[in-house]
Amino acid sequence: MIVYTYSEARQNLARLLAQALEAGEVLIQRRDGQTFVVRPQAREASPLDVGKVNVRLTRDEILGAIYESRSRLAEPPATHRIRRRRQVSKRPKRHAR
Repeated sequence: MIVYTYSEARQNLARLLAQALEAGEVLIQRRDGQTFVVRPQAREASPLDVGKVNVRLTRDEILGAIYESRSRLAEPPATHRIRRRRQVSKRPKRHAR
């Protein structure tokens, strides 16, 4: 385990942190004998970090799936078209003058 004096730790903070990362922890000892431990904090995984999926798809297959899903979104559902027709048919007819 690596032990630094307080003065050495202040002067060489970057090196101290690098050694703490390598060794797991570093001690800093003050003149009065008090000792402090510096250790790197474990990184928490991001919720956006996801593992890869091993699916062997070609570029064309991926693009085809994207185009297909977008084309389904472009067409309104059949119920939407029926409602439109009903709304149009409820309008009062205009008489020719």
